[in-house]
Amino acid sequence: MDNKKEYHILSLSGGKDSTALAFFMRDNMPEIFEKLELVFYDTGCDLPETYNYLNKIEIFLNKKITRVKPEKNFDHIFHTNFLIPAPHRRYCTIELKVKPSWKYIYQKIEKEGKGIFYFYIGIRADESWRKGISPKTEKEKSLVIAKYPLIENQINKNDVENILINKGIFYPDYYKWRARNGCYFCFYQKPIDWINLYEKHPELYKKAMYYEETGLKSRGEIFRWCSYGTLREMIKKENLEKIKENQSTKKQSENIELKLIDNL
Repeated sequence: MDNKKEYHILSLSGGKDSTALAFFMRDNMPEIFEKLELVFYDTGCDLPETYNYLNKIEIFLNKKITRVKPEKNFDHIFHTNFLIPAPHRRYCTIELKVKPSWKYIYQKIEKEGKGIFYFYIGIRADESWRKGISPKTEKEKSLVIAKYPLIENQINKNDVENILINKGIFYPDYYKWRARNGCYFCFYQKPIDWINLYEKHPELYKKAMYYEETGLKSRGEIFRWCSYGTLREMIKKENLEKIKENQSTKKQSENIELKLIDNL
């Protein structure tokens, strides 16, 4: 094992944590960073803000990001089975990220030789229960070693924020209106995130609505990206206003709670 070639890969998502990890490794693990490859698994379904942020990362780190695309894009996969992804049916992650990542590993072995792949995953210390890359077969386990520098160095959410602010790159712009990183149609989005998508990127909202309605027509089953209702229902004036009102009430409650805590 010691004589094998080593590959060092940081999986960039275009989110705050993996970006902070890249800066942390540059400043604290320079020997590794020098041979580190930044890899983004491009689903083709990320927000424009994500792609802009990736370009920004390249400039700040002076390091090229390898962008790995799946053999078949989401549109092709959808029109094969007419199923939209769901929490119990996360084929999007498997087909657009997991499979391309393993294919990339085997392609590197074929071109550059066998070795050990060290994957650096941006999972923070305050969320150490999460899983990164999970080798399943014995062959996969012999190839990949997952590394979690943020956990090992007790770096939490506040630390990540400080890293991004201190380096001057700040957060990706989508955090101004969206709670999470990921595909524009992510089923984990809250109703307010969908409404914000509709207002910020109406063309992407309409595309998600097309998938939802095409699935219903093709399979005769109820398909919803969001438990609140269909995307067409959500943007009706009365529903849209109600979602915004609920979000405003929630924020006010959170602010009151914070003030009470500060006064303790």
